[in-house]
Amino acid sequence: MAFDENTTVLIVDDAHSMSQGIRAILAMGGVTQSETASHAGEAQNRLRGRRYDVVLCDYNLGLGMNGQELLEATRRSGALPLSTLWVMITGERNYGQVASAAELVPDDYILKPFTTQQLLDRLEAAARRKAFLSPAHRLLDKGKIEQAIQTLGGLIAEADSRQRRLDAQRLCGELLAREGLHEAALRLYREVLSKDELPWAKMGVARILSEQGDGGGANTLLDQVIAEAPRYTEAYDLLAQNLTDDGKYSDAAGALEKAVAISPRNFNRLHHYGTSLLRSGDATRAVEPLQRAVDIGRGNSFFGPEAMVDLLQARCESGQTQQLDRLQHDIAARQGELPGGPLTMAVCRAMTALAQQRPQQAETHLAEAAEWIAAPETDFGSALRFLSAAAKLPDEHGAERAPDWARSIALRFADSRHELGSLLEVAAPRPACGDAARAAYAELQDKSRAALDQANQGKLETAAEMLHADAMRTLNCRLGLYGCAMLLRIAENRQEAGQDYAGEMQSLRELLHWLPHDNERVRGFVKRRQALIRHED
Repeated sequence: MAFDENTTVLIVDDAHSMSQGIRAILAMGGVTQSETASHAGEAQNRLRGRRYDVVLCDYNLGLGMNGQELLEATRRSGALPLSTLWVMITGERNYGQVASAAELVPDDYILKPFTTQQLLDRLEAAARRKAFLSPAHRLLDKGKIEQAIQTLGGLIAEADSRQRRLDAQRLCGELLAREGLHEAALRLYREVLSKDELPWAKMGVARILSEQGDGGGANTLLDQVIAEAPRYTEAYDLLAQNLTDDGKYSDAAGALEKAVAISPRNFNRLHHYGTSLLRSGDATRAVEPLQRAVDIGRGNSFFGPEAMVDLLQARCESGQTQQLDRLQHDIAARQGELPGGPLTMAVCRAMTALAQQRPQQAETHLAEAAEWIAAPETDFGSALRFLSAAAKLPDEHGAERAPDWARSIALRFADSRHELGSLLEVAAPRPACGDAARAAYAELQDKSRAALDQANQGKLETAAEMLHADAMRTLNCRLGLYGCAMLLRIAENRQEAGQDYAGEMQSLRELLHWLPHDNERVRGFVKRRQALIRHED
C-alpha cells in the first residue's frame, strides 16, 4: 500500500488531543484524508458508511468496547473489509500477549508514546505484510470466494516466510470452513498443527467439530486452547455455546464468567453470560451482566432490544420490579426490531404483569401473544419465553389454555430432543404443559417415520406430499428440511427422465419461503433449486 493523498484513514480514539495529533502526523507523511471517531459506536457508523484503507484504533476507548472488541464486532458484521489495514495503538506493554490470544488479530500494533517516524514506519511495515494477501482480498471484495481460496492455496505454496505461510493458511481455513468445505478445512488446520501448536488452528478444528455435532471432541480441544492461551476469549465463547447446546447452562455461565473477567465490556459475551445464568435458574445473578450489556450496547449499531427483553425477564423472575415499566417503555420504542415480533412485546407485558401481581392482565397479554405462535417471525427463543410465562399463570387465570399453547410451540420447534428438553425445562411449573410438549414431539416423530416408510417402499411422491402438508401446517423446520430433500430428489429424477416437475418446484418454493436461509442445508437446497430453474430456462 502506497500512503499518499488518496489514502483514507479512520482514527478511533476517545482523547481528542491524541486523534488530532495523529492526524497531524499523517498529514506530514502526505496522508490528508483522515477522519476521527471518539468511541466504538461512532466508529461502527463510519465504517458502515465508508470504506477506509487504514484504521488506527486506540485499545482503550473509555466506556463501551475496547479496540479489540471493536475489531471483532466490525469484522464479523462485515463492516470491515479484509483489505483494510487495522493498527492498534496502546500504552499497555503486555498488549502483544493480548493480541496473540485473540482469534481476530490486528495487522499490527504500536506502543505509546511514539514519534512521527515510528508511526509512519510501522504503517509501512504492516502494509507490506498485508500486501502478500491482497490478491485474495481483492477477490473476496468481489464475492469470488472460490477463486480466493484457490489463490490462497498458491500463496501458501510460494510463501517465503513462516509468518506469510501462516497468514495465508489462517485465512484459507476460515474461508473453507465458512463455505462448508469442512474436510478441506480440517486437512489444512491439521497440517498447521503438525508443525505448530497454534491456538487459532485448534479453534478452527473445534469450530468444525461443533458444527458436525461432535461437541465432546470440540470441548477437549477448547480445554487445551484455554490451558495454553488463557486469554483466548473466543475459546470460552465456543465452549459455552457447546455447553448451552447440551443444556448445561450453569457450566456455560461458568465458562463465560471467566471470559467476561478477561474482556469485561464485550456486549455479546455479557449478554450470553446473563442469559446462561437466566436459563440456569439464577435470575438474580443474571440481572447484573444483562444490565451491563444493555448499558454498553445502547450506543452501538449492533444493539437490539433482545438484551432488554432478557433483562426484563431476569428482573421479573428475581422480583426486582422497580425498573420494569421503564424497561417496557424502552422495548416498546424498538418494537419493530424485536426478535419474535409482536409475540415478544405481548410476552414482555405479561411477564411484567405477573411480577407486579396482576395475573388477569398477564392472561390477556398471553392470549394476545398466542395468536402469533404460528407467525414466521416468531423464533424458538421467543416461543420459549412465552411458554415460561404461560406456565406461571395461576390456575384461575388462564392456566387451562397453557397446554394447548405448549403443544403448538412443540409442533413447530421441537426438531430434536434438545428443543424438547428446553421446552420441558421452562414448562416445569405446569406439568400439563410438559405432557403436551412430549405428546407433540412424539407426533412429529411418528410423522417423520411414516414418511420415511413410504419413501423406503418407493413411494417418493406420497412421502413428499405428507412431509409438505405437515410442514406447512406446523412450520416445523425438520419436517420442512425432509420435505425439501424429498421434493428435490423427485424433481432431479424427473429432470433426467425428461418429465414435468412443476408441481414439485411449486411445493419446494412454498417450503423455502419460510425455512431459515442461514441454515447450511437450506442454502444447499436453494442452490439445487436454482440449478433446476436454469435447466428449465
